[in-house]
Amino acid sequence: MTTIPKPTTGSTTIAPDGAVVLSLAALGIDHRADDFPARFIAFCEQNDLYEMEVTAEGELLILPMTGYRGNKQEFYFAVFIGNWELANGGSASSQTVRFRLPSGAVLGPDAAWITQERFDALPERERETVIEGAPDFVVEIRSRTDSLRPLQNKMPEWMAGGVRLGWLIDARQRQAHVYRAGQPEPQLLDDPETLDGEDVLPGFSFPVRQYIFDI
Repeated sequence: MTTIPKPTTGSTTIAPDGAVVLSLAALGIDHRADDFPARFIAFCEQNDLYEMEVTAEGELLILPMTGYRGNKQEFYFAVFIGNWELANGGSASSQTVRFRLPSGAVLGPDAAWITQERFDALPERERETVIEGAPDFVVEIRSRTDSLRPLQNKMPEWMAGGVRLGWLIDARQRQAHVYRAGQPEPQLLDDPETLDGEDVLPGFSFPVRQYIFDI
């Protein structure tokens, strides 16, 4: 088993501080293989105390725990997006769902949503393992274990994979970075009271100050 040292500050890594990084190629595993999603999920289920992702380069990331506050932030967001889904359709998911991007990365956002049309078309194997392609909407919340730079590196991967609207919520700095398809740079919002779902999730409004920043 090969452990890769965590890259220094300023690199393009998406690994958060405290993550364990393993080379899958060194273990003889091809993360681009057709059967990799099923094998990956089986491995995760056998090691369900840990959250894991796979980078485009084929590195397995064993992620640190977010802690109680981070869990509450994710929980509150899940409640809001879940209620919106019940009224408007599509399919929302939490941090336990994984998406395989065209780059080969297998990533799990803190929250995501796909359209009803996409959900209805999902093959059974994807509903049971990993969804091929990026969600339409994605949220990453900076927890106590996260440096900002890895999340800022991760968001362009989501957008390049096909995400239409992405939020990077920085609870430490009380800021939100809003990523939109077709826009090269995110919009930075300082201490916003709410975030709007725009044309991707019409009518969706999340009270980010109350349920993320002020917790």
